[in-house]
Amino acid sequence: MSSSLRPGFQAHQDDKQTAELHARISQETFDQAVQENIDDFEMTPEEALADAITQFEAQGINLNNVVRRVPGAGAEDEPPVLQHVRALQSLVEDLEDDETLDIQFGGGMMRISFRVCGAEAAIQLSEASASVRAELQRERGADQKTSCVLAGHNGGVDALISAMLATWRVPSALPPSLEALALLLMDAECREQLGVRGVAVICAVIRNHAVGTPAVLRAALHAARAAMLIHEHHRQLFVDKGGLLELTLAAMRGHADDGATFLAACGALRATTLADDARTRACKGLEHAKAAVEGGALPMLLAALRSPMRTQASVLAELLATLSRLTVTDEICSRLARMDALPLAITELGNHVTDAAVAKQACFFLANISGNDQCKASIVSGQGHVLIVQAMHLHQHNAGMQTDAVAALGNMALRMPKNSEAIAKAGGLSAIVSALTAHVAYPRMQSKGCLAVRNLVGRNEENIAPFLEQGIEQPLRAVMSANLDGPVHNQAKAALRDMHCSVSLQENFKGEIGSAFILPQGEEHCENHWDKFIETPVAQEAIRKEMDALGIQSE
Repeated sequence: MSSSLRPGFQAHQDDKQTAELHARISQETFDQAVQENIDDFEMTPEEALADAITQFEAQGINLNNVVRRVPGAGAEDEPPVLQHVRALQSLVEDLEDDETLDIQFGGGMMRISFRVCGAEAAIQLSEASASVRAELQRERGADQKTSCVLAGHNGGVDALISAMLATWRVPSALPPSLEALALLLMDAECREQLGVRGVAVICAVIRNHAVGTPAVLRAALHAARAAMLIHEHHRQLFVDKGGLLELTLAAMRGHADDGATFLAACGALRATTLADDARTRACKGLEHAKAAVEGGALPMLLAALRSPMRTQASVLAELLATLSRLTVTDEICSRLARMDALPLAITELGNHVTDAAVAKQACFFLANISGNDQCKASIVSGQGHVLIVQAMHLHQHNAGMQTDAVAALGNMALRMPKNSEAIAKAGGLSAIVSALTAHVAYPRMQSKGCLAVRNLVGRNEENIAPFLEQGIEQPLRAVMSANLDGPVHNQAKAALRDMHCSVSLQENFKGEIGSAFILPQGEEHCENHWDKFIETPVAQEAIRKEMDALGIQSE
Protein backbone atom coordinates (compact mmCIF):
# COMPACT_ATOMS: atom_id res chain seq x y z
CA MET A 1 0.00 0.00 0.00
CA SER A 2 1.24 3.45 -0.83
CA SER A 3 1.99 5.55 2.19
CA SER A 4 1.60 8.90 0.46
CA LEU A 5 -1.29 11.24 1.04
CA ARG A 6 -3.49 12.12 -1.90
CA PRO A 7 -3.42 15.87 -2.74
CA GLY A 8 -6.28 17.42 -0.85
CA PHE A 9 -6.43 14.71 1.79
CA GLN A 10 -5.73 16.03 5.27
CA ALA A 11 -5.20 13.57 8.09
CA HIS A 12 -6.60 14.44 11.49
CA GLN A 13 -4.32 16.76 13.44
CA ASP A 14 -4.07 16.26 17.19
CA ASP A 15 -4.13 19.29 19.43
CA LYS A 16 -0.62 19.80 20.75
CA GLN A 17 -0.51 19.78 24.52
CA THR A 18 2.10 20.68 27.07
CA ALA A 19 2.25 18.31 30.01
CA GLU A 20 1.29 20.18 33.17
CA LEU A 21 4.44 20.61 35.24
CA HIS A 22 4.82 22.71 38.38
CA ALA A 23 7.42 24.56 40.42
CA ARG A 24 8.27 22.27 43.33
CA ILE A 25 10.36 22.23 46.48
CA SER A 26 11.69 19.21 48.37
CA GLN A 27 10.33 17.90 51.64
CA GLU A 28 13.60 18.92 53.29
CA THR A 29 13.25 22.54 52.14
CA PHE A 30 9.69 22.70 53.41
CA ASP A 31 10.63 21.22 56.80
CA GLN A 32 13.51 23.69 57.15
CA ALA A 33 11.19 26.64 56.48
CA VAL A 34 8.75 25.44 59.14
CA GLN A 35 11.57 24.88 61.63
CA GLU A 36 12.98 28.38 60.96
CA ASN A 37 9.58 29.88 61.74
CA ILE A 38 9.61 28.05 65.07
CA ASP A 39 13.22 28.86 66.00
CA ASP A 40 13.65 32.39 64.63
CA PHE A 41 10.16 33.86 64.97
CA GLU A 42 9.00 31.92 68.02
CA MET A 43 5.85 30.71 66.31
CA THR A 44 3.86 27.76 67.57
CA PRO A 45 4.19 24.63 65.38
CA GLU A 46 0.71 25.17 63.93
CA GLU A 47 1.42 28.85 63.14
CA ALA A 48 4.82 27.98 61.64
CA LEU A 49 3.24 25.36 59.39
CA ALA A 50 0.45 27.67 58.21
CA ASP A 51 2.89 30.54 57.54
CA ALA A 52 5.26 28.33 55.52
CA ILE A 53 2.39 27.08 53.39
CA THR A 54 1.17 30.64 52.76
CA GLN A 55 4.63 31.94 51.87
CA PHE A 56 5.45 29.15 49.42
CA GLU A 57 2.05 29.27 47.70
CA ALA A 58 2.39 33.06 47.34
CA GLN A 59 5.60 32.39 45.37
CA GLY A 60 3.77 30.04 42.98
CA ILE A 61 5.13 26.84 44.51
CA ASN A 62 2.89 23.78 44.20
CA LEU A 63 3.09 21.87 47.48
CA ASN A 64 1.24 18.72 46.46
CA ASN A 65 4.50 16.76 46.53
CA VAL A 66 5.34 17.51 50.18
CA VAL A 67 3.74 16.34 53.40
CA ARG A 68 2.41 19.40 55.20
CA ARG A 69 3.52 18.49 58.69
CA VAL A 70 5.51 19.81 61.60
CA PRO A 71 9.15 18.56 61.53
CA GLY A 72 9.63 15.49 63.69
CA ALA A 73 6.08 14.19 63.24
CA GLY A 74 5.75 10.41 63.21
CA ALA A 75 5.20 8.21 60.18
CA GLU A 76 1.61 7.68 61.29
CA ASP A 77 0.96 11.34 60.45
CA GLU A 78 1.84 10.82 56.79
CA PRO A 79 -0.93 10.48 54.18
CA PRO A 80 -2.11 6.87 53.65
CA VAL A 81 -0.75 6.63 50.10
CA LEU A 82 2.72 7.56 51.32
CA GLN A 83 2.54 4.98 54.09
CA HIS A 84 1.66 2.28 51.53
CA VAL A 85 4.50 3.35 49.21
CA ARG A 86 6.96 3.21 52.12
CA ALA A 87 5.67 -0.27 53.02
CA LEU A 88 6.13 -1.43 49.43
CA GLN A 89 9.66 -0.06 49.31
CA SER A 90 10.49 -1.76 52.61
CA LEU A 91 9.20 -5.11 51.36
CA VAL A 92 11.36 -4.87 48.23
CA GLU A 93 14.44 -3.89 50.25
CA ASP A 94 13.96 -6.86 52.60
CA LEU A 95 14.20 -9.35 49.72
CA GLU A 96 17.50 -11.21 49.78
CA ASP A 97 17.65 -13.22 46.54
CA ASP A 98 18.97 -11.48 43.42
CA GLU A 99 18.29 -12.45 39.82
CA THR A 100 19.08 -11.17 36.34
CA LEU A 101 16.75 -11.12 33.39
CA ASP A 102 17.54 -10.60 29.71
CA ILE A 103 14.76 -8.54 28.09
CA GLN A 104 14.37 -8.11 24.34
CA PHE A 105 14.62 -4.38 23.69
CA GLY A 106 15.84 -2.21 20.83
CA GLY A 107 17.01 -5.01 18.55
CA GLY A 108 19.15 -6.55 21.28
CA MET A 109 18.91 -7.79 24.84
CA MET A 110 18.77 -5.62 27.96
CA ARG A 111 20.02 -7.25 31.15
CA ILE A 112 18.19 -6.18 34.30
CA SER A 113 19.19 -7.13 37.83
CA PHE A 114 16.51 -7.20 40.52
CA ARG A 115 15.46 -8.82 43.77
CA VAL A 116 13.15 -11.80 43.51
CA CYS A 117 10.62 -13.05 46.05
CA GLY A 118 8.96 -16.28 47.06
CA ALA A 119 5.27 -17.08 47.18
CA GLU A 120 4.67 -15.59 50.65
CA ALA A 121 6.51 -12.35 49.87
CA ALA A 122 4.67 -12.14 46.53
CA ILE A 123 1.37 -12.04 48.40
CA GLN A 124 2.66 -9.22 50.63
CA LEU A 125 3.93 -7.23 47.64
CA SER A 126 0.63 -7.72 45.84
CA GLU A 127 -1.33 -6.53 48.87
CA ALA A 128 0.90 -3.47 49.29
CA SER A 129 0.50 -2.60 45.60
CA ALA A 130 -3.27 -3.05 45.88
CA SER A 131 -3.28 -0.60 48.82
CA VAL A 132 -1.44 1.99 46.71
CA ARG A 133 -3.90 1.38 43.87
CA ALA A 134 -6.89 1.86 46.18
CA GLU A 135 -5.60 5.23 47.39
CA LEU A 136 -4.97 6.41 43.84
CA GLN A 137 -8.42 5.28 42.68
CA ARG A 138 -10.09 7.42 45.35
CA GLU A 139 -9.09 10.62 43.59
CA ARG A 140 -9.72 9.57 39.98
CA GLY A 141 -11.34 12.45 38.13
CA ALA A 142 -10.29 15.00 40.75
CA ASP A 143 -8.54 18.19 39.65
CA GLN A 144 -5.89 17.97 42.39
CA LYS A 145 -4.40 14.48 42.52
CA THR A 146 -2.43 14.91 45.72
CA SER A 147 -2.00 11.19 46.40
CA CYS A 148 -0.71 10.57 42.88
CA VAL A 149 1.84 13.39 43.12
CA LEU A 150 2.96 12.34 46.61
CA ALA A 151 3.47 8.74 45.54
CA GLY A 152 5.30 9.73 42.37
CA HIS A 153 7.68 12.14 44.10
CA ASN A 154 8.52 9.63 46.81
CA GLY A 155 9.67 6.74 44.63
CA GLY A 156 6.28 5.21 43.83
CA VAL A 157 7.01 4.51 40.16
CA ASP A 158 10.32 2.78 40.85
CA ALA A 159 8.83 0.83 43.77
CA LEU A 160 6.04 -0.55 41.58
CA ILE A 161 8.48 -1.48 38.80
CA SER A 162 10.66 -3.27 41.37
CA ALA A 163 7.60 -5.07 42.76
CA MET A 164 6.67 -6.21 39.25
CA LEU A 165 10.15 -7.63 38.71
CA ALA A 166 10.16 -9.31 42.14
CA THR A 167 6.86 -11.07 41.35
CA TRP A 168 7.86 -11.82 37.75
CA ARG A 169 7.30 -15.56 38.14
CA VAL A 170 4.03 -15.17 40.08
CA PRO A 171 1.52 -13.91 37.47
CA SER A 172 -1.35 -13.65 39.95
CA ALA A 173 0.62 -11.02 41.91
CA LEU A 174 1.33 -8.77 38.93
CA PRO A 175 -2.04 -7.06 38.17
CA PRO A 176 -2.17 -4.85 41.32
CA SER A 177 1.33 -3.46 40.63
CA LEU A 178 0.56 -2.83 36.96
CA GLU A 179 -2.82 -1.24 37.69
CA ALA A 180 -1.34 1.05 40.33
CA LEU A 181 1.43 1.98 37.89
CA ALA A 182 -1.13 2.81 35.20
CA LEU A 183 -2.89 5.18 37.61
CA LEU A 184 0.39 6.83 38.58
CA LEU A 185 1.45 7.32 34.96
CA MET A 186 -1.67 9.36 34.24
CA ASP A 187 0.18 12.18 36.01
CA ALA A 188 2.67 14.07 33.81
CA GLU A 189 5.39 14.32 36.46
CA CYS A 190 5.14 10.63 37.30
CA ARG A 191 5.50 9.77 33.60
CA GLU A 192 8.86 11.51 33.56
CA GLN A 193 10.14 9.04 36.16
CA LEU A 194 9.37 5.88 34.18
CA GLY A 195 12.61 5.80 32.20
CA VAL A 196 13.94 3.23 29.73
CA ARG A 197 13.99 0.50 32.39
CA GLY A 198 10.28 0.94 33.06
CA VAL A 199 9.40 0.93 29.35
CA ALA A 200 11.42 -2.26 28.82
CA VAL A 201 9.79 -4.02 31.79
CA ILE A 202 6.25 -3.15 30.67
CA CYS A 203 6.98 -4.42 27.15
CA ALA A 204 8.51 -7.60 28.59
CA VAL A 205 5.39 -8.23 30.70
CA ILE A 206 3.17 -7.83 27.61
CA ARG A 207 5.41 -10.18 25.61
CA ASN A 208 5.73 -12.87 28.27
CA HIS A 209 2.09 -12.86 29.37
CA ALA A 210 0.41 -12.62 25.97
CA VAL A 211 -1.30 -15.99 26.47
CA GLY A 212 -2.91 -17.55 29.50
CA THR A 213 -3.00 -14.56 31.85
CA PRO A 214 -5.39 -11.97 30.37
CA ALA A 215 -5.59 -9.96 33.60
CA VAL A 216 -1.82 -9.36 33.52
CA LEU A 217 -1.91 -8.50 29.82
CA ARG A 218 -4.76 -6.02 30.28
CA ALA A 219 -3.06 -4.25 33.15
CA ALA A 220 0.24 -4.01 31.23
CA LEU A 221 -1.53 -2.57 28.17
CA HIS A 222 -3.24 0.03 30.34
CA ALA A 223 0.13 1.00 31.84
CA ALA A 224 1.68 1.30 28.37
CA ARG A 225 -1.16 3.53 27.19
CA ALA A 226 -0.84 5.82 30.21
CA ALA A 227 2.93 6.13 29.70
CA MET A 228 2.52 7.32 26.10
CA LEU A 229 0.01 10.12 26.69
CA ILE A 230 1.53 13.54 25.84
CA HIS A 231 4.97 11.92 25.76
CA GLU A 232 6.45 11.37 22.29
CA HIS A 233 9.76 10.03 23.66
CA HIS A 234 8.00 7.21 25.50
CA ARG A 235 5.83 6.56 22.46
CA GLN A 236 8.82 6.04 20.22
CA LEU A 237 10.60 3.93 22.85
CA PHE A 238 7.60 1.63 23.14
CA VAL A 239 7.12 1.25 19.39
CA ASP A 240 10.66 1.40 18.01
CA LYS A 241 12.54 -0.30 20.86
CA GLY A 242 9.93 -2.38 22.63
CA GLY A 243 7.95 -3.55 19.59
CA LEU A 244 4.68 -2.51 21.21
CA LEU A 245 2.81 -2.16 17.91
CA GLU A 246 3.37 -5.82 17.03
CA LEU A 247 2.60 -6.89 20.60
CA THR A 248 -0.65 -4.93 20.58
CA LEU A 249 -1.80 -6.41 17.27
CA ALA A 250 -0.93 -9.89 18.53
CA ALA A 251 -3.01 -9.25 21.66
CA MET A 252 -5.96 -8.21 19.50
CA ARG A 253 -5.66 -11.40 17.42
CA GLY A 254 -5.30 -13.65 20.42
CA HIS A 255 -8.13 -12.11 22.44
CA ALA A 256 -10.75 -11.30 19.80
CA ASP A 257 -13.40 -12.94 22.00
CA ASP A 258 -12.27 -11.27 25.22
CA GLY A 259 -13.82 -7.82 25.09
CA ALA A 260 -11.91 -6.31 28.02
CA THR A 261 -8.49 -7.40 26.75
CA PHE A 262 -9.32 -6.46 23.15
CA LEU A 263 -10.32 -2.96 24.26
CA ALA A 264 -7.16 -2.60 26.37
CA ALA A 265 -5.15 -3.41 23.24
CA CYS A 266 -7.20 -0.84 21.29
CA GLY A 267 -6.39 1.80 23.89
CA ALA A 268 -2.66 1.12 23.64
CA LEU A 269 -2.89 1.12 19.84
CA ARG A 270 -4.62 4.52 19.82
CA ALA A 271 -1.94 5.94 22.10
CA THR A 272 0.78 4.96 19.61
CA THR A 273 -0.94 7.02 16.88
CA LEU A 274 -1.13 10.27 18.87
CA ALA A 275 0.84 13.37 17.96
CA ASP A 276 -0.06 15.44 21.00
CA ASP A 277 3.28 16.36 22.60
CA ALA A 278 4.09 20.05 22.09
CA ARG A 279 7.64 19.52 23.34
CA THR A 280 8.74 17.62 20.24
CA ARG A 281 8.90 18.86 16.65
CA ALA A 282 8.71 15.41 15.01
CA CYS A 283 5.89 12.99 15.86
CA LYS A 284 5.52 9.50 14.40
CA GLY A 285 1.85 9.00 15.12
CA LEU A 286 0.95 8.96 11.41
CA GLU A 287 3.65 6.37 10.64
CA HIS A 288 2.48 4.20 13.53
CA ALA A 289 -1.11 4.32 12.26
CA LYS A 290 -0.04 3.24 8.77
CA ALA A 291 2.11 0.47 10.23
CA ALA A 292 -0.86 -0.79 12.26
CA VAL A 293 -2.96 -0.95 9.10
CA GLU A 294 -0.21 -2.88 7.34
CA GLY A 295 -0.13 -5.22 10.32
CA GLY A 296 -3.79 -6.16 9.79
CA ALA A 297 -5.60 -3.99 12.33
CA LEU A 298 -8.55 -3.05 10.09
CA PRO A 299 -10.09 -6.54 9.61
CA MET A 300 -9.87 -7.21 13.36
CA LEU A 301 -11.57 -3.93 14.24
CA LEU A 302 -14.34 -4.38 11.67
CA ALA A 303 -14.90 -7.95 12.86
CA ALA A 304 -15.27 -6.64 16.42
CA LEU A 305 -17.72 -3.98 15.20
CA ARG A 306 -19.84 -6.74 13.67
CA SER A 307 -19.61 -9.03 16.72
CA PRO A 308 -21.91 -9.11 19.77
CA MET A 309 -19.27 -6.92 21.46
CA ARG A 310 -20.79 -3.86 19.77
CA THR A 311 -24.09 -4.13 21.66
CA GLN A 312 -22.57 -2.15 24.54
CA ALA A 313 -22.46 1.54 23.65
CA SER A 314 -19.21 2.16 25.54
CA VAL A 315 -17.47 -0.69 23.71
CA LEU A 316 -18.81 0.51 20.36
CA ALA A 317 -17.45 4.01 21.02
CA GLU A 318 -13.98 2.60 21.82
CA LEU A 319 -13.93 0.52 18.63
CA LEU A 320 -15.01 3.46 16.46
CA ALA A 321 -12.40 5.67 18.11
CA THR A 322 -9.66 3.15 17.32
CA LEU A 323 -10.82 2.79 13.72
CA SER A 324 -10.84 6.58 13.35
CA ARG A 325 -7.22 6.86 14.53
CA LEU A 326 -6.14 4.57 11.67
CA THR A 327 -8.05 6.44 8.92
CA VAL A 328 -5.10 8.61 7.93
CA THR A 329 -4.51 8.22 4.18
CA ASP A 330 -6.63 8.23 1.05
CA GLU A 331 -5.85 4.61 0.28
CA ILE A 332 -6.81 3.48 3.78
CA CYS A 333 -10.14 5.28 3.28
CA SER A 334 -10.66 3.44 0.01
CA ARG A 335 -9.76 0.15 1.64
CA LEU A 336 -12.27 0.74 4.43
CA ALA A 337 -14.93 1.60 1.86
CA ARG A 338 -14.28 -1.71 0.07
CA MET A 339 -14.64 -3.48 3.42
CA ASP A 340 -18.13 -1.91 3.90
CA ALA A 341 -17.03 0.18 6.86
CA LEU A 342 -19.19 3.14 5.81
CA PRO A 343 -22.61 1.41 5.97
CA LEU A 344 -21.54 -0.12 9.26
CA ALA A 345 -20.63 3.24 10.81
CA ILE A 346 -23.78 4.93 9.51
CA THR A 347 -25.98 2.12 10.80
CA GLU A 348 -24.40 2.20 14.25
CA LEU A 349 -24.75 5.99 14.37
CA GLY A 350 -28.44 5.58 13.63
CA ASN A 351 -28.82 2.85 16.25
CA HIS A 352 -27.06 4.87 18.96
CA VAL A 353 -27.76 8.46 17.93
CA THR A 354 -28.94 9.26 21.46
CA ASP A 355 -25.61 8.16 22.99
CA ALA A 356 -23.19 11.11 22.97
CA ALA A 357 -20.03 8.98 23.12
CA VAL A 358 -21.02 6.78 20.17
CA ALA A 359 -22.27 9.78 18.18
CA LYS A 360 -18.99 11.62 18.75
CA GLN A 361 -16.80 8.72 17.65
CA ALA A 362 -19.02 7.91 14.65
CA CYS A 363 -18.81 11.55 13.52
CA PHE A 364 -15.05 11.50 14.09
CA PHE A 365 -14.73 8.43 11.87
CA LEU A 366 -16.97 9.90 9.16
CA ALA A 367 -15.00 13.16 9.28
CA ASN A 368 -11.72 11.32 8.75
CA ILE A 369 -12.93 9.01 6.00
CA SER A 370 -14.53 12.00 4.21
CA GLY A 371 -11.06 12.94 3.05
CA ASN A 372 -11.79 10.55 0.18
CA ASP A 373 -14.16 11.95 -2.48
CA GLN A 374 -15.86 8.62 -3.18
CA CYS A 375 -16.48 8.11 0.52
CA LYS A 376 -18.08 11.57 0.77
CA ALA A 377 -20.59 10.69 -1.90
CA SER A 378 -21.30 7.31 -0.29
CA ILE A 379 -21.97 8.87 3.10
CA VAL A 380 -24.49 11.33 1.67
CA SER A 381 -26.18 8.67 -0.47
CA GLY A 382 -26.46 6.54 2.67
CA GLN A 383 -28.13 9.42 4.56
CA GLY A 384 -25.17 9.74 6.89
CA HIS A 385 -25.38 13.53 6.80
CA VAL A 386 -28.99 13.39 8.05
CA LEU A 387 -27.98 11.29 11.05
CA ILE A 388 -25.12 13.67 11.83
CA VAL A 389 -27.50 16.63 11.89
CA GLN A 390 -29.89 14.69 14.13
CA ALA A 391 -27.05 13.91 16.52
CA MET A 392 -26.11 17.59 16.61
CA HIS A 393 -29.65 18.51 17.66
CA LEU A 394 -29.64 15.84 20.38
CA HIS A 395 -26.25 16.73 21.91
CA GLN A 396 -26.04 20.49 21.59
CA HIS A 397 -23.99 20.94 24.78
CA ASN A 398 -21.30 18.37 23.93
CA ALA A 399 -18.49 20.47 22.44
CA GLY A 400 -16.39 17.51 21.30
CA MET A 401 -19.28 15.79 19.54
CA GLN A 402 -20.43 19.05 17.91
CA THR A 403 -16.91 19.75 16.66
CA ASP A 404 -16.51 16.32 15.07
CA ALA A 405 -19.96 16.62 13.50
CA VAL A 406 -19.14 20.05 12.02
CA ALA A 407 -15.83 18.66 10.72
CA ALA A 408 -17.66 15.73 9.09
CA LEU A 409 -20.19 17.99 7.34
CA GLY A 410 -17.44 20.37 6.22
CA ASN A 411 -15.31 17.57 4.80
CA MET A 412 -18.28 16.08 2.93
CA ALA A 413 -18.97 19.45 1.29
CA LEU A 414 -15.42 20.04 0.02
CA ARG A 415 -15.46 20.07 -3.80
CA MET A 416 -18.89 18.35 -3.75
CA PRO A 417 -21.73 20.79 -4.69
CA LYS A 418 -24.38 18.06 -4.55
CA ASN A 419 -23.32 17.13 -1.04
CA SER A 420 -23.56 20.79 -0.01
CA GLU A 421 -27.11 20.92 -1.36
CA ALA A 422 -28.05 17.77 0.53
CA ILE A 423 -26.53 19.05 3.79
CA ALA A 424 -28.43 22.34 3.43
CA LYS A 425 -31.73 20.48 2.80
CA ALA A 426 -31.14 18.34 5.89
CA GLY A 427 -30.81 21.42 8.10
CA GLY A 428 -27.05 21.29 8.30
CA LEU A 429 -26.57 25.05 7.92
CA SER A 430 -28.58 25.95 11.01
CA ALA A 431 -26.92 23.11 12.96
CA ILE A 432 -23.46 24.47 12.09
CA VAL A 433 -24.43 28.02 13.04
CA SER A 434 -25.81 26.81 16.39
CA ALA A 435 -22.73 24.69 17.09
CA LEU A 436 -20.27 27.47 16.25
CA THR A 437 -22.24 30.02 18.26
CA ALA A 438 -22.55 27.79 21.33
CA HIS A 439 -18.94 26.59 21.32
CA VAL A 440 -17.11 29.52 19.76
CA ALA A 441 -14.54 29.44 22.58
CA TYR A 442 -13.62 25.80 21.86
CA PRO A 443 -10.31 25.90 19.89
CA ARG A 444 -11.05 22.99 17.54
CA MET A 445 -14.52 24.31 16.80
CA GLN A 446 -13.06 27.64 15.71
CA SER A 447 -11.02 26.12 12.89
CA LYS A 448 -13.47 23.35 11.93
CA GLY A 449 -16.42 25.74 11.88
CA CYS A 450 -14.68 28.24 9.59
CA LEU A 451 -13.60 25.49 7.19
CA ALA A 452 -17.11 24.02 7.11
CA VAL A 453 -18.63 27.39 6.22
CA ARG A 454 -16.10 27.92 3.42
CA ASN A 455 -16.66 24.46 1.97
CA LEU A 456 -20.45 24.81 2.02
CA VAL A 457 -20.49 28.15 0.18
CA GLY A 458 -17.40 27.80 -2.02
CA ARG A 459 -19.29 26.19 -4.91
CA ASN A 460 -22.82 26.78 -3.63
CA GLU A 461 -23.38 30.52 -3.34
CA GLU A 462 -27.08 29.88 -2.74
CA ASN A 463 -26.07 28.83 0.81
CA ILE A 464 -24.71 32.30 1.60
CA ALA A 465 -28.08 33.95 2.22
CA PRO A 466 -29.37 31.21 4.57
CA PHE A 467 -26.11 31.28 6.50
CA LEU A 468 -26.30 35.06 6.95
CA GLU A 469 -29.98 34.95 7.91
CA GLN A 470 -29.20 32.46 10.67
CA GLY A 471 -26.43 34.68 12.05
CA ILE A 472 -23.16 33.05 10.99
CA GLU A 473 -21.38 36.41 10.72
CA GLN A 474 -21.32 37.11 14.47
CA PRO A 475 -19.51 33.88 15.55
CA LEU A 476 -17.07 34.20 12.64
CA ARG A 477 -16.16 37.72 13.79
CA ALA A 478 -15.88 36.40 17.34
CA VAL A 479 -13.34 33.84 16.10
CA MET A 480 -11.37 36.64 14.43
CA SER A 481 -11.41 38.67 17.63
CA ALA A 482 -10.29 35.70 19.72
CA ASN A 483 -7.37 35.03 17.36
CA LEU A 484 -5.77 38.33 16.44
CA ASP A 485 -3.28 36.60 14.16
CA GLY A 486 -2.41 33.17 12.86
CA PRO A 487 -4.11 30.48 10.75
CA VAL A 488 -7.45 30.48 12.63
CA HIS A 489 -7.75 34.26 12.22
CA ASN A 490 -7.06 33.86 8.50
CA GLN A 491 -9.63 31.06 8.20
CA ALA A 492 -12.32 33.19 9.83
CA LYS A 493 -11.44 36.14 7.62
CA ALA A 494 -11.55 33.94 4.51
CA ALA A 495 -14.94 32.56 5.56
CA LEU A 496 -16.32 36.11 5.95
CA ARG A 497 -14.86 37.05 2.57
CA ASP A 498 -16.51 34.00 0.94
CA MET A 499 -19.79 35.09 2.53
CA HIS A 500 -19.33 38.53 0.87
CA CYS A 501 -19.10 40.20 4.27
CA SER A 502 -17.02 43.31 4.85
CA VAL A 503 -13.47 42.42 5.88
CA SER A 504 -10.26 44.41 5.85
CA LEU A 505 -7.57 42.56 3.93
CA GLN A 506 -5.03 45.38 4.31
CA GLU A 507 -2.24 44.55 6.69
CA ASN A 508 -1.17 47.56 8.70
CA PHE A 509 2.52 48.33 9.03
CA LYS A 510 3.76 46.68 12.24
CA GLY A 511 7.46 47.53 12.26
CA GLU A 512 9.39 50.57 13.33
CA ILE A 513 10.16 53.42 10.96
CA GLY A 514 13.65 52.87 9.67
CA SER A 515 15.90 53.76 6.78
CA ALA A 516 13.67 51.99 4.25
CA PHE A 517 10.88 54.48 5.03
CA ILE A 518 13.11 57.56 5.22
CA LEU A 519 14.93 57.32 1.91
CA PRO A 520 11.98 57.93 -0.47
CA GLN A 521 10.96 61.12 1.37
CA GLY A 522 14.33 62.45 2.44
CA GLU A 523 15.35 63.20 5.97
CA GLU A 524 13.68 66.10 7.73
CA HIS A 525 16.75 68.33 8.22
CA CYS A 526 18.98 67.08 5.43
CA GLU A 527 20.61 69.18 2.65
CA ASN A 528 18.04 70.38 0.06
CA HIS A 529 19.37 69.49 -3.42
CA TRP A 530 16.16 70.61 -5.15
CA ASP A 531 16.76 74.27 -4.26
CA LYS A 532 20.22 74.09 -5.78
CA PHE A 533 18.84 72.59 -9.00
CA ILE A 534 16.21 75.35 -9.37
CA GLU A 535 18.98 77.96 -9.45
CA THR A 536 20.84 76.35 -12.37
CA PRO A 537 20.57 77.92 -15.91
CA VAL A 538 19.01 74.75 -17.31
CA ALA A 539 16.22 74.84 -14.75
CA GLN A 540 15.65 78.58 -15.20
CA GLU A 541 15.37 78.17 -18.98
CA ALA A 542 12.87 75.35 -18.61
CA ILE A 543 10.76 77.41 -16.22
CA ARG A 544 10.78 80.39 -18.62
CA LYS A 545 9.59 78.28 -21.57
CA GLU A 546 6.79 76.74 -19.50
CA MET A 547 5.58 80.18 -18.37
CA ASP A 548 5.65 81.51 -21.94
CA ALA A 549 3.58 78.55 -23.10
CA LEU A 550 1.00 79.34 -20.43
CA GLY A 551 0.93 83.07 -21.37
CA ILE A 552 2.51 84.22 -18.13
CA GLN A 553 5.00 87.05 -18.32
CA SER A 554 7.97 86.74 -16.02
CA GLU A 555 9.00 89.79 -13.98
